[in-house]
Amino acid sequence: MKLITVTLIVALVAVAQGGKLTDKLSKMVPSFATGFVINGTEADPHSAPYIVSLATNPAKHSHICGATIIAKDWIVTAAHCISNPVGMSAIAGLHTRAEVDELTQQRTIDFGRVHEKYTGGVGPFDIALLHVSEPFVFNEWVSPATLPSREQVHEGETHLYGWGQPKSYVFTAAKTLQTVTTDIVNYSECKEALPEDAPLAETNICSASQQQSKSACNGDSGGPLVVEYEDAASELIGIVSWGYIPCGLAQMPSVYTRTSAYIDWISEIQAAYYKLF
Repeated sequence: MKLITVTLIVALVAVAQGGKLTDKLSKMVPSFATGFVINGTEADPHSAPYIVSLATNPAKHSHICGATIIAKDWIVTAAHCISNPVGMSAIAGLHTRAEVDELTQQRTIDFGRVHEKYTGGVGPFDIALLHVSEPFVFNEWVSPATLPSREQVHEGETHLYGWGQPKSYVFTAAKTLQTVTTDIVNYSECKEALPEDAPLAETNICSASQQQSKSACNGDSGGPLVVEYEDAASELIGIVSWGYIPCGLAQMPSVYTRTSAYIDWISEIQAAYYKLF
């Protein structure tokens, strides 16, 4: 029964993505992150004070994607999360997904840019920069992640954060922020591990879980992949983009937008905003 359920899910998502399954279930298809961390563990409350929940309607905030604070009035997310950025809702300081209280800060997006080379599908240039109408007030519950150096390539352990689901074939989201510890997979190893037709670019970064059945590719789309430091702010090295489904079963590296590849682009968009406004 469980296998039938998984097979049906794979088929449905494949149709939605325009993919075509072969007669083998092992033929996986690339897909955007479904919005969840698979088999993650509950994060310590406010251990990721830079994470943001995005929604389309400020009056009725219904979480659709993650994002990351990089400055008092700027957040970054995945391009595939954005259709019309102006008027979107952003809430920082959340731990329990539906618990908006005195620790949280809600803002409205008043300006946003999707990367001009993003084509709308699974692939490179999956990044968007958003400006909030009122700056965030930084404190122990809300604070930014730092950006890496231009074209910096990271190695070793990293952490993914997002609101999660218990299993790859159960689509009920967990109430609290989840986290998964992963290891960075270098570009050549990632390319070798993925199918030949994988839409992988050198501007991506990959990670693989340290434990089987723990999946990173289903972290909140647009959410943060970070390197954590003991006495310094976490560094945003990746933005959750896509992976092969079903994530918990595919056992393939998860794919992120590599932040260090877009440092110049972020600066250019910010400069253009200040020139215009």
